[in-house]
This record gives sequence, C-alpha cells and structure tokens, in this order.
Amino acid sequence: MLTDAQPPTPRVASSRAKAQPAKASRAAGRRRRGSGGVSLMRDGVWRVDVEISRDPVTGQRRRISRRVRGSRADAEVALAKLRVADHDRRVPRPGTRARTVRAALNAYVADVETGVIDLAPKTLVTTRSARNTMCSIVLSDGRVFGDIRLSSLGWQDIEEMFRVMRVGRSTDWVRRSATVLSRGLDRARKHGLIDHNPAKDATRPKTVRRKPKSPLKEDVAVLIAQVATSDEEVADAALILATTGMRMGELLGLQWAEVDLRGGVVHVAWAVTDGGPAVGILRKPTKRSDWRDVPLTAAAEAAFRRQHERSATMFKLTVAPRHYVFPNRCGPDSPHRPDSFGDRFATARGDHEVTFLHLRHFTATTMLDAGEDYRTVADILGNSETTLRLHYDGRTNLAKRRAISALDF
Repeated sequence: MLTDAQPPTPRVASSRAKAQPAKASRAAGRRRRGSGGVSLMRDGVWRVDVEISRDPVTGQRRRISRRVRGSRADAEVALAKLRVADHDRRVPRPGTRARTVRAALNAYVADVETGVIDLAPKTLVTTRSARNTMCSIVLSDGRVFGDIRLSSLGWQDIEEMFRVMRVGRSTDWVRRSATVLSRGLDRARKHGLIDHNPAKDATRPKTVRRKPKSPLKEDVAVLIAQVATSDEEVADAALILATTGMRMGELLGLQWAEVDLRGGVVHVAWAVTDGGPAVGILRKPTKRSDWRDVPLTAAAEAAFRRQHERSATMFKLTVAPRHYVFPNRCGPDSPHRPDSFGDRFATARGDHEVTFLHLRHFTATTMLDAGEDYRTVADILGNSETTLRLHYDGRTNLAKRRAISALDF
C-alpha cells in the first residue's frame, strides 16, 4: 500500500498523433479556389482578393485582386461578384511565372505526346524540330526567342524571329514553324497563360506559288517501263499510284482485305508512316482520317494480281487478308518502310525526272482535263477541293481555252 501519492506517469504522444495536428494546421492554412477576403488599404479604399486555380506550369498559388472605393459593404459586394466571375471563367488569368515561349511550346508538345492533342506521329516529329529551332533563334538585339517572357512577347518579336529563320532555311519551313508557334500560343491562351495570341497578328513569310509539274501519259509510260527493267515490284507500285492517285504511304498501308479484285475497287483508309525514334514504322488512319473507295482500271487490277503472286512466291505461303500488299522483306505481316521504298524507286528510275508526287499530279490533272469536276477528283485523291486547286491542278483550264477561242481572228 502506497503511503505517498504518486504523480501520474506522463503519456508520450506517438509520432502519428504529433503529425496529425501539424497536418491539420497545414491543411487549415491552405487556401482553396474561391476563397478570399477584403483588406483596408486606406480610408475609403479596399483591396479585394480571390484565390484562383493554381499555376498550370509551376503548381504555385495564384490570386486576382481588385481595388474598390466606398464602404466595406461595397467591398463585400465586389468580392462576391469577383467570385462569381471567376467561377464562370470570365476573369482573365494573370498567367504563369514560367511564362516563356519555351515553356509554352514545351507544354504544347507535352500535350501532343500524351494524346491530349491529336497529331500524326510524323507531324509530332516536325513539331519537335520546329520548337527546337524557334527556341534557339537569336534575335538581332541578342535575345534568345525561347527565353522571351510571354508577357512581353509581341508580334514584332515574332516577325523578327521569322526574318532570322529565313536565313539558310526555306520559306515553307518557316511557315510550318509559324503554325507550331501559333498553336502553342493558342494552347497557352486557353490555359490562362496569356490573354492574347500575338502570333495571330504576325505576318508570315509569303510563298511563291509555282505551277505543279504534271507529266504526260507518255512520260509515265516510259517511266514505268524503265523502272520495270530493274525492279518489277516498284514498277507495279508506280502503275497503281498513277491510276488511283494514292499517296505512297497509303499504298504501303494497304492490306489484301482492302483490295477487292472481283469488284474492281480498293478501300483506302490507312497509311504507313515513320514515327521517328522510339516509335518506328506504324499504320495510322489516312491524312484526313477518312476513308474512300477508288475504282481500279484493268491495268491496276493486273498489277495487283502480279503482286499477289509475287508475295505468295516470295514467302512461300498462302496470302492472307491481313498481309500487306507491299510487305517488308522480313515477312508479309510487316509493312514496307516508306523511305527505303522511295530509295528503291529513285534507284530504279535513274535520271528520269518523274517522282511519286508527280504521279499524283498526273492522276489529278488527267482526270480534270477529261472534264471531271473538282469534287469527284478530290474524292478520289482524298483531298479537299481547295488543296486540289492549289497543289495538284497543273492543267490549262479547258474553260479558259473556250473563252480565249472567241478572240481568234
């Protein structure tokens, strides 16, 4: 029996119990979006603050402030209106502390790489290259274009960048880079990094339009005969391209399930492209992400049949619907690389000046000269009428000939 009262044994708080108050205090100090308050600056002047969404790049807190003259009641009303405006996204965002051109373009490329923005793999490679080129450009005043803050970026800086880029680079490449810059800045505007896209006000370098080269039918026949002497497979491919208007990537993306020799039609919905490092060769939807059925001529049907027999002999098997029409040497399930197939064509044609692109010009121009309307020809080629008129119409318009004939003496 204890005669003296013993003091109670002190209880030691666990580390978890210690962490809970600290965590609660941190959570209590963290301001949520829409929170805010009113502060008196001087007599009759109040500052209204509202917490908005965090910086999309750095993750840091952001807020918007307004000055209000009047009583505290007037300031409270202004605070309520500002919260409603922020909720409805009617308040311009102050931007991000990481708001440089490089940060905006990096965020745009990251969205493309993660699939938030849908671009073809080859276009992604071009986009990366354009970003790297633009961000490394040194302007005449010594500034690096990629380091310019978005808050001070103007159309004058962008046009100066265009002028510097044109030294040693083609106008087409500068215009492609301008498209990447405009899309990147537009993405920054939508995410609240800037209020206006200055690339919309900048004037892009003008391109000089040249009349597309369209070979005659006799030139195409000579080309196919010359290629056939060294590479019959590529010759049949050139014949099919000339009579269908397909792009080379679309031809290499064809599988036998999409070739209907009985019905005399080919279904074009896929294309093969090189996605660059870490991606490789892949099969993707066509350039316009659309499909089209193209009728086959008798010569094209014969070329497909020869290729069918050639594939069966090469791989010593029965050709299946999933097999590619123009496969890789590794196997019928692997598509041919576009670059190596183009090299084979360049080697076989020798010094002949007609290219795969000229064959597409030939298809469009020949059909237009035969009196077909632009809509029909555009549907066969998988283009819009505007693109057809700009890039593939190498003819002398028949309507012009009829009109000018009225002036003949």
